[in-house]
Amino acid sequence: MLIIPNKNKYCRCRHGTMAVVRMRFTGSGDGIHYIDINKALSLQERKLHRQKVLNTVYGGYFVDSASESQNSRCNINVSPATWPVKRAVNRGFALWRKMISRTLKDMEGAGTPSYNDFKVLLNQDMYLNVPLLPKDAGGNNLYNAGAGPEWDYSTLTSEDPDGPGGGSPDQYELHIVGPHTGADPDWNRIGLVQSWVNSRAIPDSAHPDLPADFTTDPLNNLFDAGDVQDDRLAILANENDGAPYDEETMFGNAAGVSIVNNLQRVSTSITTTTAPVAMVQGFEALCGLVQVDVTATGAWELVLDVESKGAKF
Repeated sequence: MLIIPNKNKYCRCRHGTMAVVRMRFTGSGDGIHYIDINKALSLQERKLHRQKVLNTVYGGYFVDSASESQNSRCNINVSPATWPVKRAVNRGFALWRKMISRTLKDMEGAGTPSYNDFKVLLNQDMYLNVPLLPKDAGGNNLYNAGAGPEWDYSTLTSEDPDGPGGGSPDQYELHIVGPHTGADPDWNRIGLVQSWVNSRAIPDSAHPDLPADFTTDPLNNLFDAGDVQDDRLAILANENDGAPYDEETMFGNAAGVSIVNNLQRVSTSITTTTAPVAMVQGFEALCGLVQVDVTATGAWELVLDVESKGAKF
């Protein structure tokens, strides 16, 4: 874990040389909260930080003002950054760009807003919880409370008619993990991982390279002087002929779980009477989306050191 005490310091890492930004988030008591790192960076640094990147958090600390009376815990969870999940997000991004391109094709002189960007949510639960935003040392917002920074999550409008006989077009936002909400033809929100899984052909559970009657064919047994060859072929035909993973259910798309789940635990911080400040381990967050699950009795703060530039994927 790396803690940089000054955001003007620079670090050398696999993404090159770039600044580390320290951000402070606050809350009170128990609860599940969300952080959109790129929204927070855009607000604090006064510059658009596009969301579709892999953000690196070098570490930080968690402190509960009432930790002397009871242990407090802060679990940090993110979307799994496996290749299917990245592929699912990239597929959603490509479809969003295609939708915009088709919209502008026949609209001479039309263009996109200055801060147009592909933005998704982490899961269904994030729709119900406004992401935490960074504050200054005194707990003050970095924006006017009445307005707030504009950060609209991408809306897709389907060309598929809304039910038999047509109707208004179906519109929905996107989240990374977990199932869709709504039902055809009235979808409310679309899970990118589930949509990717549904678009893929499901392979057979077994993929034998040898035909079933290979060991009994007369010509194959022309020079078979014993049974050992049959045993060896049986091993080749039966061992490791299936995928070493569930071909339909995957990390980020488990069925029948709570809408707050399908995530990967990347850090846990626990405060005690003797250690009232708990360190946060470093981690990476796909699209900068983070779930913060806090068990606390009083006001708490979470400080994170974030790399200012995410890695493309």
